[in-house]
Amino acid sequence: MSPRRETVGEAVARRAAEEQAEEQAAEQAGERAGDQTAARPSRARTAGAGSARSGTARSGGDRSSGDRTGGDRTGGDRTGGDRTGGRTGADRARTDRGSGERASDERAGGRTTARRTAGEPAGRDGRGGRRTGGSTRSDGRTTARTRTPDPDDTDRDTDRDTDRDTDRGDDRPRSRPAASRPEPSPLHRRRRRVAALVGVLVLLGVLAVGVRVLVYDLGLFDVEGVEVTGTVDVPQADVLAAAAVLPGGPLAGVDTAGIAQRVAQLPGIGSVEVGRGWPHTVTVAIVERTAVAVAQTPRGPMPVDATGVVYPAPVQPGLPQLTFGAVGPDDPSTRAALDVLTALPEALRGRVATVDVAIGGGTPQVTLGLSEDRQVRWGPAEESDRKAAVLTALLTQPGRVYDVTSPALPTVRS
Repeated sequence: MSPRRETVGEAVARRAAEEQAEEQAAEQAGERAGDQTAARPSRARTAGAGSARSGTARSGGDRSSGDRTGGDRTGGDRTGGDRTGGRTGADRARTDRGSGERASDERAGGRTTARRTAGEPAGRDGRGGRRTGGSTRSDGRTTARTRTPDPDDTDRDTDRDTDRDTDRGDDRPRSRPAASRPEPSPLHRRRRRVAALVGVLVLLGVLAVGVRVLVYDLGLFDVEGVEVTGTVDVPQADVLAAAAVLPGGPLAGVDTAGIAQRVAQLPGIGSVEVGRGWPHTVTVAIVERTAVAVAQTPRGPMPVDATGVVYPAPVQPGLPQLTFGAVGPDDPSTRAALDVLTALPEALRGRVATVDVAIGGGTPQVTLGLSEDRQVRWGPAEESDRKAAVLTALLTQPGRVYDVTSPALPTVRS
């Protein structure tokens, strides 16, 4: 006996039973999640699906009574109702499953949102999309149902993620990455250097103009007097006349070099230094010449300083007298005589009355005339310090002529 082939009604009944099992599994998952509101519609839809299965079973009973054709027809008629009821029940089960998942997510986030439970339209699944209508073909296979994304559900998912971050305390501000500044080109850097240099030059120019106006034009630093220091024998009036400084002019414009040159030409002035005593004074500091000897001139005896300059001034008593020819800074005899006088100790120099120089063999020969009618033959001006030491010892011996021309072999003659 060959096995009986499954009829269309039996295939529909088997498919409905499978869908019912799926719905029951979804309902149990929703009940475990604690969503009682979403579970009540599921139970109602489960009862409707059970009625459809009972009708299908009765149709199978009619087929066993012998009217196969009529039973098949009746089963086929009921099949349409079963397919419709099964599809509606499956859609509701998926809606309930999605509602259960959303309720579970809301409880995990710490709040319950009523709009995410059974209040949503039944055409949406629990994953944020709308399902298009599916159908069961006559061979018992069900076509696939596609899901299209819902923009509203996408916004709600974004809000849910934001709420979760807030619940976790993640309220840190989102920092934007700092935009990197472009590296300036070499031409740009060169232009910046030139601009900086020009700015510095302009600033210096402005300062220079301001200083000139302050010092020269406003009269705040004009000359009001001349101060002369260091005069002993030279009259101060002669120094002021030689300086020729006009009051009222700007102190910064005073020609100090010209003033020093004019004052240095005065007799008896050894050196002069001219400066500015801010804010209104010109200072003139002079050093007078110091006489070390006396020279006979057509105008009478005149003092001679250590450089050989003869200058008009009162002659001080006790100075040695130069008895040779013309005296001057460039004369060899004058230089030799002055070198010997400066090498003598102060006590011995005060005992010299005259200095005579004779040119013998091209070398000046110096002879000193002492008081008490004694004479010292000095010879050349070389080794003057050694000769002065030897002469100091020789003068302790009696005699009239003391010869230190050769300091290693000095002699004393009477």
